[in-house]
Amino acid sequence: MDNNHDLWIEKYRPSDFDDVKGQDNIVKRVRAMVEGKNVQHMIFSGPPGVGKSSLALIIVKQLFGNNWRENLLELNASDARGIDTIRNDVKSFAKTLPIGSNIPKIIFLDEADALTREAQNALRRTMETYTNSARFLLSCNYSSQIIDAITSRCVIFRFRPLEKNHIREIVDKIAKNENLKVNDKVIDLLFEISVGVPFPPALTL
Repeated sequence: MDNNHDLWIEKYRPSDFDDVKGQDNIVKRVRAMVEGKNVQHMIFSGPPGVGKSSLALIIVKQLFGNNWRENLLELNASDARGIDTIRNDVKSFAKTLPIGSNIPKIIFLDEADALTREAQNALRRTMETYTNSARFLLSCNYSSQIIDAITSRCVIFRFRPLEKNHIREIVDKIAKNENLKVNDKVIDLLFEISVGVPFPPALTL
């Protein structure tokens, strides 16, 4: 597709660690894992739209370069939330060796808190069995909805809502590239819309 017709959400999706806004401590720790080729099982927890999926894709692209698609299984757990998905799709991918690399492949389960309890137990067993060939990256709104047997095996990163200055940086970049003029009132409105209903403070730490 011509870039001029791409949806902006994809056209301006962060493509490098430095592009991720508002999550400096998380990015620093994750970047160190990737540079050291020592990626652990991870849980990205936090509200929608704060960079969880974008950072997951950056990790895979940085690890595998041109072979990133072959070494990534990406599933939306809210669409495929049952045990059959874990037994079939996830297990089949996890047990095969990575392509063009000696780094374990990445299985990214978006909205993992939608998985049934039965599916989560099957996922825990798969994580244990295939730890040498695959790493699991789970994204969720609430990590409390993930069973302890999984969370205890993962590094948990809690993403915060973006602040207004982060929204401004993103909008200013898009406006410059698209030759648009954006005033402060528009920034205020975009910030209000993007934040939505605030999460309880305990869940955004």
